[in-house]
Formats: sequence, C-alpha cells, structure tokens
Amino acid sequence: MDKWVRAPLVCACAIGAGTLQAAVHDRIFRYGFDPAADAPANANEAARFLTQATFGPTQADIARVRALGYEAWIEEQLGRQPTLSAPAVEAVVDARTAGGQNVGQNQRLQRWYWQAAYAPDQLRQRMAFALSQIFVISDQDSAIRQYVVPISAYQDMLARNAFAPYRNLLGDVTLHPMMGRYLSSFRNQKAGATTSPDENYAREVMQLFSVGLVQRNLDFSPILSGGVPIPTYDQSTIAQTAKVFTGFTWSDAPTSPSPNFYGGGQTFAAQSAPMACWGTELFPATGSGSNNMRHDISAKTVLAGLVLPAGQTCAQDVGDELDIIAAHANVAPFISRQLIQRFVTSNPSPAYIERVAEVFNTSYGDLGEVVKAILLDNEARVPPPLAGGDSYGKLREPVLRLTAMWRAFDAQPPAPDAYGEVKMTAGSSLIGALAQGPLQAPSVFNFYQPDYQQPGPLADAGRYSPELQIVSENTTYSTGNTWYNFTARAYLGMNNPPTDRPLVNLAALTANANAPAAMVATINERMMYGTMTPAMQAALIGMLTNLNGASAAEKAWSALYVTMLSPDYATQR
Repeated sequence: MDKWVRAPLVCACAIGAGTLQAAVHDRIFRYGFDPAADAPANANEAARFLTQATFGPTQADIARVRALGYEAWIEEQLGRQPTLSAPAVEAVVDARTAGGQNVGQNQRLQRWYWQAAYAPDQLRQRMAFALSQIFVISDQDSAIRQYVVPISAYQDMLARNAFAPYRNLLGDVTLHPMMGRYLSSFRNQKAGATTSPDENYAREVMQLFSVGLVQRNLDFSPILSGGVPIPTYDQSTIAQTAKVFTGFTWSDAPTSPSPNFYGGGQTFAAQSAPMACWGTELFPATGSGSNNMRHDISAKTVLAGLVLPAGQTCAQDVGDELDIIAAHANVAPFISRQLIQRFVTSNPSPAYIERVAEVFNTSYGDLGEVVKAILLDNEARVPPPLAGGDSYGKLREPVLRLTAMWRAFDAQPPAPDAYGEVKMTAGSSLIGALAQGPLQAPSVFNFYQPDYQQPGPLADAGRYSPELQIVSENTTYSTGNTWYNFTARAYLGMNNPPTDRPLVNLAALTANANAPAAMVATINERMMYGTMTPAMQAALIGMLTNLNGASAAEKAWSALYVTMLSPDYATQR
C-alpha cells in the first residue's frame, strides 16, 4: 500500500487557456478561494499559513512560500519523501543495548521531536501527527509499551500514508501489529464454546476511524428521523464485524511452529510488518476441519446491512470489510472535520466541512488533495470577522507551542551522544508536563475529543474547544515550567549549556537588546505572525524597559518565555 505515488503538479503554462480558466473555476468551487490570492501579501500571511501547515514557521520557509505561493508550496511538500523514524530509532536501540544501557520510549520520543523540529517534509510530518490523533495507538498502554521500534514504525506508516488514499491508510492501520495489539485484533480468534471474538477493533474502526456514531450529511450535520439522529450501526453490527478481524498474528508466524502464534521472538521487522492471518491453520490443540480454524468463515452482516459471504479467507473478509467502511457516506465529513480541527479551526463552518468533504469524495479519499483543500479554503486563508472572539481559530496544542518556538528562533540540536541519539526533551518524555505527547494518549479517544466543549461561555455559545480538555491548573503550572526549561535554560552562548535539548538562537533578539520595541516586533513577527495585541506589546516593552540592568541574553529569553506563557501565543487564528 506504500506503492501509491502522487501524480506530479502540471505546470499551468502547458495547458490551454480554456483549460486553465476551467481549473480556476474549479479551484474557487472546491476551495472557496480565489487563485489570484494564492501568493501571500506579506511575511505575516506566509507565517500564518505555515503555522497551520507545519510544526512552526522558519525564516527560510516563509521566504519559500512567498516565492512559490501557497498551492505550489503544498505541491512541493506533497512530493517530498517521508523522513522516517524507525531506522534511526532502531540504530540507537541496538547501540544502547550493545552498550548495556536501558532502552525505552524516550528513544522514540527524541527522534520524533527531532523530526518535528528539523525534517524537511513538514506538511507530511504534521499530517502524520494529525492522523496519529485519529488512528490512535499509545505507548501508555501496557500492551505495546515495550515496543519502541515498532511504534516508531507505526508513525512512519502514518507518514507514508499522509497523502495516500484513505482506503490505503485504513488498510495499513488495520494490519499494523501495534494497532492489533493495542486494540486486541492481534491473536483475536473466532468464537469457541465459551468465548466470542474481541470487539475492540471492530467498534473503534467504525466509531473513531471512519463513520462515527450517527449518520451525517456532507456538512457534518446529523441526518434525522423524527427529529432524532439515525445511528450508523448497532451492537449487532459490532459483533458481526468482530468476526472479520479474527486470526491475526505476526507476519512471520503462519509458517512457524504454532507456539509462535502465542510467543515472542520476532525481529523488529516482523514486529512492524503487516499482520498475517492464520486463515487455514489449526489451533495448537489436536484436531482437523474448519471448526479449528482461527479465522471465522461464517457469513457476516456488517456496516449498512451488507453481507460478507461464508467461506471467505481472512484476507477476503478484511479487504471487503474495509472497502465497505471506506465507501460509507459518513467517512468524508467525519474525517474532514477532524483534520480541519487539527490544522485550522475548532469550529469550521458547515460550508467549510462540506467543501473539504466534497474534495474527499471526488478525489476518492486522496488525503493529499484533502489537506490541500483544508489549507487553501477561503475559511483558512481569509478567516471570517472575529467579532465576538470565540468563533474562529483553535488553541495551539502544547507540543506545537514548543516546536514553533524552536523553529522560529533557529534552535540548534545538541550533537549525537555516544549511541547516536540526539536528545531533545531535557531528560523528560514531556507527557506529564504537557499532558500531550506523540502516540502517548491516555486512551483510544486521544488527549481530547473533537466534540469537547469547555464549560462556561464556550459551551454556552455551542463552541467546540478540543485542546482545552487537557488544560487544568496543574498543566498551566507544568507547561510554564517546561517553557522556562527550553528558554532560560537552553540558549546558544550560555555558560555550561545543557546537552539534552535544543539551544535557541537569540541573536535576532539580542541585536536589539537596547530597543525593546524592536525586540517585541521580532517576537511578534516570528511567533505570532503579527497578531500580538497592543496590550501585550505594551506589557512586553514595559518589562524589557524595566530590565535595563540585565544582560542582552536575559532580556531576550525573558521576552521569549513570557510570550510562550501568553494567551495570545496559545491561540492560533
């Protein structure tokens, strides 16, 4: 499924005027965005776009977007090969193991944060991060906690599929052994005398990965019957679908002795390769005939009342089931809305969702076209008036607040250690401090749910605010301490600099150490694409003026730190 390749961008100069005019009309229809406005008018507009599309704007990326325009920059990113995690993590794990050192998820996390900060395929990596919050697995679960390299391989699978057809992604997610172990389809077997197939994956592949709980129109509004939403499926559908996902094991197990179905001993490659199904193999117990097959070959009535016929192989059942799921009318609005929330705004208008969902359907679920539609939509590029203050935008995820600061001020990673590992997280996994981390959600429902509404004015106004679900008194303190560790205690030129985190380059700020307004303007441009409120600018200028006895570096990191603490920086609009 990784063989799917995007077609190259066709130069407008190679097509006729009529075709070009039709393409312009198509752009306006599909995105609600006038191609004439494709080039950002200034650096702030480019930086705002990159805040949505990457792990944070850099000066080089801003210049690139201004030179190419939005769509050409996206196409350039769609053509970049994925920066992979698993090979680098495996090398570090092997080196640490040979050196008698402990190995754990921190080795995976160091590489993930390095890629977020420095990988050139920023849009792909950002899309993979968004997908990891929909197709959730988590190292917080004991079922997969020990699998460091295979979890990195799952992240790589998401990156490879970031711009592929949705059906390809769904297939690779379903067959990945880390998903199999996390949601119990691994070693799941057909019903026995006193047992039934595990329903975990059957439930979540529908509820969370594809169609949701109720039937939807293309704009995500619920389809009603007698004023009541119509369920997408029921418990019987779950039970029948659970039979589909029976018989999975490691990729190298079907031709090995039967204890391998239960035991370990697999290489990293086998632990990361798509699961295989023992469709015609026997239980370890003696006996023969179809009653001893691990995969259920009975007929199954699945989503939308469709029937999988009896006697099919495991591969046929799974392939047919995923085709049925991927073709369901709910998939386009259900997935499109969540991706819009991850990139642009927590409360997309129904029209925005419908435009993106239409692109999803007409492109046969091409996720590259979907993310392009999200980022080029008029509601992303030219947001509606912000009167009232709560109708547009999103809270920046804690992870993105950190990576954006690193990228804004050209943070330099430490040199690799003796085992080839580049340390990024100051000796911590950061999950405790930020209440968020890559593939570290507390449950399959992610860190926050797309329909979460913060009690109070937001909920009263019917607004969704997913990221606020992890904001608490504790996280307010812990994130503040974290920002301090990555600013005041992590900059180039400091005495005895740490070797376990990137060092921020403060040169652009210290150059104006005696000009507080210029220093604040630099922060406003690089971190907030010119949106800093006059009140915040005045507060920062006043603080820097009062620090007249401090060193240039202290003024710089102080301004950076206070900005990271601010509601202005925490909000993306």
